Amino acid sequence: MLVWIIILSIVGLLLVIAEALLPGFGIFGILGGIALVLSTAMIGIEYGFMAFMASVIGLCALVALFVWFAKRKAIYDNVVLKDVLDTKDFDESILQGLEGKEGTAITTIQPYGKIIIEGKQIDVCSEGSYIDKNKNVKVIAVKGKTVVVREI
Repeated sequence: MLVWIIILSIVGLLLVIAEALLPGFGIFGILGGIALVLSTAMIGIEYGFMAFMASVIGLCALVALFVWFAKRKAIYDNVVLKDVLDTKDFDESILQGLEGKEGTAITTIQPYGKIIIEGKQIDVCSEGSYIDKNKNVKVIAVKGKTVVVREI
């Protein structure tokens, strides 16, 4: 039984480490976690509660050691995303007052495209029809972030 516990523990640790270092769907981590839980449960069943607690503490120490080693060897920087998205959400105030104004389609609107009104480029949706590039359009509605236009 001890041999199976050791094999299951080693396989579980290798699978968890593989999950941390290789991109994937998480299958290695899931299987490794299951193997570690099973080996820990087998220790508890075979050798009692104190051995179970010792194995849990040992697993926690191994995880802490792995994180410390990964941070020290710059593996951590390759795995953890540190970039912060610094963009603002779309400002809907630029769409206020557009209803009834006229502009020109700068792309084909089928049903989505771009128009230019008063020097501003705006993403729009047609009322349902196809509008060719360079046609004059009129804004008939502004619904949230969606600007609806119709060909004049």
